[in-house]
Amino acid sequence: MLTGVIFEHRHRGNVWRLEVSEHDGRTFANFRRWFENDHGELCPTKDGCTFPLERLLDLSVAVSTWATTNGFDIQIDTVPPAG
Repeated sequence: MLTGVIFEHRHRGNVWRLEVSEHDGRTFANFRRWFENDHGELCPTKDGCTFPLERLLDLSVAVSTWATTNGFDIQIDTVPPAG
């Protein structure tokens, strides 16, 4: 299984990352706030949540359903636009 960062958003000096990781033979989606330490390295905080990777599709459907119900026109592409 490949692991790593699949989404990153910078906001007010923090970095929010959605990443895939493995622990005890199980694969998880990990959404967590990171900060830059005094050496310029990104370090995770306890802020965030971890859930089984299998639930990532359920989360995507829930967000899409909420957005559509509330009048947001969100197009979900499998490949982000270049640029």
